[in-house]
Amino acid sequence: MSSRLFRAGHRLVAFVGLALLALLAPLALAEPASATNIPKPTSITVTARTDPGIAGQLTGVPAASMPAVLAAVGTPFVVEVSLWNGTTPATYPSATAVSLTAPGPGQLATTQATIPAGASTVTISTSYSSPAAALQITAGTVNNKSVLTGTTASFPIDLVLNLLDGESAALKDGTAGADGSACTTVDAAHPMCGLLSLPSGAGGRVALSLGVCPAGQTCRDGALVTQFIADMADRYTRTSPARMTIVCDKSLCGGGGVPKYRALWSPTGTTELVTTPTCPAQGVIGADQEFCTDTVSSRRDNAGDLRLVVLFLEDVRGTIK
Repeated sequence: MSSRLFRAGHRLVAFVGLALLALLAPLALAEPASATNIPKPTSITVTARTDPGIAGQLTGVPAASMPAVLAAVGTPFVVEVSLWNGTTPATYPSATAVSLTAPGPGQLATTQATIPAGASTVTISTSYSSPAAALQITAGTVNNKSVLTGTTASFPIDLVLNLLDGESAALKDGTAGADGSACTTVDAAHPMCGLLSLPSGAGGRVALSLGVCPAGQTCRDGALVTQFIADMADRYTRTSPARMTIVCDKSLCGGGGVPKYRALWSPTGTTELVTTPTCPAQGVIGADQEFCTDTVSSRRDNAGDLRLVVLFLEDVRGTIK
C-alpha cells in the first residue's frame, strides 16, 4: 500500500516538474524576442547650454535675461546629445560613439564622447578657442552602420567672461571693465570696452563679458559688445540709474563730434539691439525710457577716444552704432 502511494506521489512530482518546465520554456524564449522590439533611434537632438558651474553662480539673475549659453573663449559650456525615435527617447543596446564638430577658425576642446549602452543621452563639457557671434556645433553618432546627425542653435562665444560679486568695489566705483582689467587698454587692436558703474551694487554674483557684435545687428564695423547680467531689482531709479561708459578707440570712433554717436542697446542678454534715445537731462532717464544715452556726460578723453555714457535700470548689452 505504502509502495503504491509512493509511486503515485513520485508521478505527481514528475508531472508538476514537467509543467513548470513547460511554463518556463516559453518565457525563456520570449525574453530575447522582446529586446528586439525596442525601437532603434531614428534622430538626435543637440542642445548647447551654459556650464552648470557658471549658471549656478547666477541663480538670482532673471531667467529672461539669461542667454541659453553664456561662454567665452576657453570657458566651458555643455552640449547635450539625445537619441529619439519620433517623440520617444530611444537607446542602442551597445555603446554609441559621438563626435562634435564646429566651424573654424576656433577649435573645440572636447570632440569625442560615448553614449553608454541602454542610455538615451550624454552631456559633454567642452569649450571653444575663438570668439564667435553665432557658433553652431554639429554632433554625429555611429552605431551598427546607422549614422545620425544634429546641430545646436547658434550662440555667441565672447572674448572674455568675468563673474564678480555684486557688492564688489570695482562695480561701485565704476572701474569694473568688461575686459577684466578696467578697460586700461583700448587701442586699434582692442577697439572697444565697457566700464560699469553701479553705486548700489547688485544682488549675488554678476556676469560681465565682452564679445563680438551679434549676427545681423547694425553695429559699427569692428565694434565689440559689453554684456552685463545681474539681479538689479529695486536698486536703481530714473533719477539714480546704473551707468555704462562705452570706451571706443579713435581708430573706430574718431570722426565727428560726440553727439553724432548713439549706443545700440538691449535690456536683456537675449533680445535685439536697438538704438538708445537721448536722455532728457544729465544723469536722468526719461519717464518713458528704460535706458538712454547721456550726451551731456559723454566726451572725448585726452587720447581722442570716445567715452559714450549710457544710463540704464536692468541687465544690458551695449555697443556703439
